[in-house]
Parts: sequence; structure tokens; C-alpha cells
Amino acid sequence: MNGKQLKNSILQWAIQGKLVPQDPNDEPASVLLERIRAEKAKLIKEKKIKKDKNESIIYRGDDNSYYEKYLATGEVKCINEEIPFEIPQGWEWEKLGNIASICGGKRIPVGKSLTTVNTGYKYIRVTDMKNHSVNSNDIHYITEDIYQKIKAYYISKEDLYITVAGTIGHIGEIPEEFDNANLTENANKIVFRQIDKKFLMYCLSSDVVQSQITAFITKVGQPKLAIMRIQNLLIPVPPLKEQFRIVNAINLTMPFVNRYESLSNDLSKLNISIFELLKKSILQEAIQGKLVPQIAEEGTAQELLEQIRKEKQKLVKEGKLKKSALTDSVIYKGDDNK
Repeated sequence: MNGKQLKNSILQWAIQGKLVPQDPNDEPASVLLERIRAEKAKLIKEKKIKKDKNESIIYRGDDNSYYEKYLATGEVKCINEEIPFEIPQGWEWEKLGNIASICGGKRIPVGKSLTTVNTGYKYIRVTDMKNHSVNSNDIHYITEDIYQKIKAYYISKEDLYITVAGTIGHIGEIPEEFDNANLTENANKIVFRQIDKKFLMYCLSSDVVQSQITAFITKVGQPKLAIMRIQNLLIPVPPLKEQFRIVNAINLTMPFVNRYESLSNDLSKLNISIFELLKKSILQEAIQGKLVPQIAEEGTAQELLEQIRKEKQKLVKEGKLKKSALTDSVIYKGDDNK
């Protein structure tokens, strides 16, 4: 198992409820989701966010099957086939769009370009998004006039990003220094409420969610992940206190996993280099006459070369080789040892 596989396994254990024990005293996730729905309703009433036409509730019926009910139409459908695994008591399955808002970034106007001169208006590109964070080694900025046109398309330190074009499905946090920076059109921001940010980041980075993302990618010109697809990502939601415990466990584990990954990569490189060196060494030993012992009864190479010359003369005489084939040379060691 390499470092990446180990990391993925830990995230998988985490979102399946196998990384930390459950506490029956924790407030169940159903209560947390109800609070989130109530807060959304309040924000809609205050016209701070728009009503989601596709809002739904996922629940388990008396027949032990999972159902999704769309609030706008009342339509109910069985989603057993969408559920990838069983979750512990007190957890719930939920669509990301029911607990978060997904908002797009914005490209800079045609004919305009980014600058490395500090204008005070940072612009985050997909190439800056690495290791669940934003790389500050190559910061780019937009000018005042560009900012005035795209200032509504920003991302805050409270949000998560998800890349949606080029490199797709990378999830990460926004460092303090990039708070309210403008966001590329090749990424979306995830604005959520009452869910632990790091838990959500780890959850969206897990294999079970990443496989959904892979299946959702549309191909129009170039592969791109649509906002509607992100909203439909199905995720497991633990009680809030358990989310904290999961994040603490992952944070304690990851330094060792990263060290293991580094050593594993070094070992792989060493194995490859040893194989190449060994192969070259064996061939070198072979052509230097050091791989197997010499046997006097087998004759000498000089005798073999003489047989080859006689065979060539015979083939020329029979017309099977041209006479020019006989214009060869002889290499020998002289009395001066040269």
C-alpha cells in the first residue's frame, strides 16, 4: 500500500464511521440537518439567498429503504442504488446542495490579463490550489478596473473551493491571506452552515465522493463539473461532535501518513534505480567474461571467428553473399600488448 492509498483508506474509514467510536450521547445528525433547513428558510425569507427548487430530504422508510423527497413537487423516489454503504446510528445521508450553496468564480474580461504587481486585489487560479490549500509562492492580482467588474465573484476564508475544469475535484480551504480574493471561473466556492469545515473537506476528498465527481463530469469542449452536479453529491453526515472527533483523529494521523508517503516514494525510486543499476551491472559482467566461468574445452573466440570467415568465403563462392562481404578486418593483440 502506497501513501496515497493509505490516505484514501483513512478518509474512507472516517466517512464510514470506523475511524472514531460513536457516542450515543451525541446530538444526532438529523437534528443538525433540521437546524440547517430552518436557517436556510430564514435566509430565504430575508432574501439573502435564493430558494432552491431542487431542495430535498433524504430519509429511511419503514421498509428500511432510503428515499428522497423533493420539497417543491412532493415527488418521492427510492435511492437505495445510490447509497454506497451503511452508516452508523445517528448519521444521515444528504445531498451537498441541501446543506451548502455552490457559487461559480469568474474569468477576467477578454483582452485583460493578470499581473504580479500587488494591486491589493488577489486572484486565485486553479494552479494555485494545492494540498487542500492555496499556494502563496506565485500570487497574481487583478487591476482596479477588472476588480470593479468581477468583485462579486470572491471566496472567503470560511468557504471551501472545488476545482471544476482542467484539474477537477480538488477540494481545499482558503488561507487567511486570501480571504475575499477573487476566484477563477475554473473553480466554485462551497458556502456551508453548521458543518465542520475540515470534516466537509475530508469528506469531499474521499474516494466515495470523488468517484461521484468522476461520474458527473460532463464533456462539452473540455471536461467540466457543473454546479448542479456538485449540488447532487451524496455525502454522509455524522453528528457535529463526532465530526470534531473525526477531524482530530485525521489531523493526528496525517503527519505520519505524509512521512510514510515520502518514505514510500523514496523506496520506489530506490527500487527502480537499483533495478536499472543491477541490470547494467549484470550485462557488464557478462560482456567482460565475469558472469560465468570459462571452459578450456569449449575452444576460443579466435577459432570461432576463423569459422565465421570460412563460412563467409563459402557463401561468396556459392553466390549467396557479395564479394564485398570479404573486405573485413582482423583485430589482434600485438607483442607490445596493444
